[in-house]
Amino acid sequence: KEIVKNVDIIFHLAALIAIPYSYVAPDSYVDTNIKGTLNICQAAKENGGIRVIHTSTSEVYGTAQYVPIDENHPIQPQSPYSASKIAADAMALSFYNSFDLPVSIARPFNTYGPRQSARAVIPTIIIQIADGMKEIKLGDTSPTRDFNYVEDTCRGLIAIAENNSTIGETINIGSNFEISIQDTLNLIKELMGSDVNFVSED
Repeated sequence: KEIVKNVDIIFHLAALIAIPYSYVAPDSYVDTNIKGTLNICQAAKENGGIRVIHTSTSEVYGTAQYVPIDENHPIQPQSPYSASKIAADAMALSFYNSFDLPVSIARPFNTYGPRQSARAVIPTIIIQIADGMKEIKLGDTSPTRDFNYVEDTCRGLIAIAENNSTIGETINIGSNFEISIQDTLNLIKELMGSDVNFVSED
């Protein structure tokens, strides 16, 4: 409540995000993602109705039933992580519906770029190639992703914040361009001038 005093806009990006860990300790995802969003919204409400841009995730859609995935795509809680984000989105929107808090839900797709966690696929592959690996074992590389450079994701967040017609709405942030993991890996390999061999294990 003290931190957000005299603030015009809150960009709420805080979350616990490691999907595999959510299977082991789902309660920590409830505490961080749902209760954390409640705390943000309460602080915004009690400080005069501060504009809140709540960051969701494309993970809430689960396995795509159709592409491109739009905002009308069904929500599928396929992990405790995605369930906690679905609930956090609902918590944020409840403050719009109940208290007229100016909330928007921003739903980015697969952001990549500097300072990204090394757990993600793009930095993982770059690090292994840079380390001179000759063979990299991977799972299924056929799924497609909508990768967005971090500056583009930021531009999306700012555009949502600057447009009042987004209040009470959920907006996907994506390029509308899909690429398979395999094609992404081959592009990285080519750009880095590597002769690495990718071994896919189902």
